[in-house]
Amino acid sequence: MLTTIFLFAACNEGKKTDTETIADDIDYTTFEYKVDRFADIEILRYPVSGFNSLSLQQKELIYYLSQAALEGRDILWDQHNRYNLTIRRVCEGLYENYMGDKSSDDWKNFETYLKQIWMANGIHHHYSEDKIMPQFSQEYFTTIVKSVDPG
Repeated sequence: MLTTIFLFAACNEGKKTDTETIADDIDYTTFEYKVDRFADIEILRYPVSGFNSLSLQQKELIYYLSQAALEGRDILWDQHNRYNLTIRRVCEGLYENYMGDKSSDDWKNFETYLKQIWMANGIHHHYSEDKIMPQFSQEYFTTIVKSVDPG
């Protein structure tokens, strides 16, 4: 955590900027904060004012920090449950490659389950640690797995 604070402090390079002088290309009146809502979760996003005024070096640092966070994510998933990475990879493969009916209630329930495990970093709820139970049948899951990989 302390390292992250130092990295962000290094981004400033000692320059003092007035918030009013930063070119802000974000229209806050039309900005959509709510991205998605499913189960008991609502995904929000926030505008980052001044991002476009950062130097290329600062943007590159942010890129590498985000890549490090993605790599660390797999470690966290693996520590939460030994099957989490396998379950995530299978579900993501189905999500990307399934060509069947994506308007059915079962598919929507599958999408909700996938979003829940993405949000919780695994198959256990991010607050209560209760196992997230899918709202689709085992038969449906078997059907979509076989439709993606008939072998």
